[in-house]
Amino acid sequence: MVTEKEIHDLIPGSKTAGRSFAEYIAELFKDKFIEIYVGDAYEEVSFEQTSQQYPAVFCGKVVGAYKECLIISAAYYNITRKNVQLGKFMFISERAIRSLAEVNGKGTLEDMFFRSKETLKIKELIDNG
Repeated sequence: MVTEKEIHDLIPGSKTAGRSFAEYIAELFKDKFIEIYVGDAYEEVSFEQTSQQYPAVFCGKVVGAYKECLIISAAYYNITRKNVQLGKFMFISERAIRSLAEVNGKGTLEDMFFRSKETLKIKELIDNG
């Protein structure tokens, strides 16, 4: 699992080396599983007066980066074998990435989406332990 210290320690070297965001992410998460949100929804559930969109994410193991292109070994559903596998290489422009997170058992990107009016309550819960 990536730590806050690792995130901070890698920043100065990335700046002086002129690394792109994709190259920074590739070094930080090398061989780790991440989920990447690019702004699309995989489903929208509509009720009478409201609708809820569920964010679509790509998931895979970070392989590397070339300039502004992040490369992952993506998870995909194999129709023939009827299971999820890795090995479909995906090349993602860093400009398409809205957010990403390590897959580490501490929640998903979807778990981190809140309404703005919930933020004060969240801060209060965290401050109080």
